[in-house]
This record gives sequence, structure tokens and C-alpha cells, in this order.
Amino acid sequence: MKRLFLLFFLLTSFTAFSQVDTTPPYLRTKLLPNFSLLTIDSVEFDQTILGEGKNTIIMLFNPECDHCQEQLKVLLSIPAVLENSQLILSSIETMEKNRIFYNKFHLEKYPFVHLGKDHKYFFGGYYRPNTIPVLAIYNQRKELLFFNQGNTKRKSWKIF
Repeated sequence: MKRLFLLFFLLTSFTAFSQVDTTPPYLRTKLLPNFSLLTIDSVEFDQTILGEGKNTIIMLFNPECDHCQEQLKVLLSIPAVLENSQLILSSIETMEKNRIFYNKFHLEKYPFVHLGKDHKYFFGGYYRPNTIPVLAIYNQRKELLFFNQGNTKRKSWKIF
């Protein structure tokens, strides 16, 4: 009986001490994820709309966040972003708040900018942000080059 108890104890203790992988998914693959967002016109789009041969920048934001607005201004002031990138702006806020943000920054002037509501709450689980804005920059091969939570200055990116 003691041997049976000892065997049971040993087997259960191994599983109790095993660790669960808490690495965020973006660090496991380092590849651009499959995603689905809703435009301000409630049209669903995903990564298939992205053009080939361009960097992809994903920015998680809140339309009412001053830091997020400043981060967008920085992005739109960089010639390399304007010429060689596609920008995905992802928010979980209401369509109305996203529409106000879209109009405030006249994003219709930027065909490479795609603003969408993360209606499936995918990016929150994928990047596991602690704060916003979040920037994830992928190269032309859809590989992660840069990731940051909170505002960041252009000179810290070292990729543009």
C-alpha cells in the first residue's frame, strides 16, 4: 500500500511542478498573424487585403487616447511609412468612436491605412498588451521586426 501511495504521489507531483508556457503568441511565431477586423462601414477585412512587398505596421489603439493620437502622428510623418508600409489600426472601441478618429485624422487620404474594430478581440490575446498604443512592425516577409507597448520615438525603431 505504501508503494502504491508513493507511486501515486510521485506521478502527481511531476504534473504539479510542470510549467505552462506563458509566452505571448507573437513571440512564439514572430510572423504576421491571421486577423479579422471590421471597418467603420462594418465591412470585414483580414490580412489578405495586405499588399506584397511592403512592411506591415499593426497599431493597437484607443481613439480617445492622446498617446495613441500622438503615435499615429509620428507614424504619418515618416516618409518610409508613407511609401513602403501598410498600417493596420486596431481598436476594440465602438464604430462611432472609430469613425470620429478616422475623420479627425482624415485617414481617407491614406490608402495604405486600414482602421478596424477588433470585433473578435484577437489582438489582445495575441500581443497581451499592458498599455496602449502597441506597435508591431513586420517586414516584407511578414516577420516581426519591432514590438513596443506605449509611445515610442522613431529613432528607437532602427528600421526606417
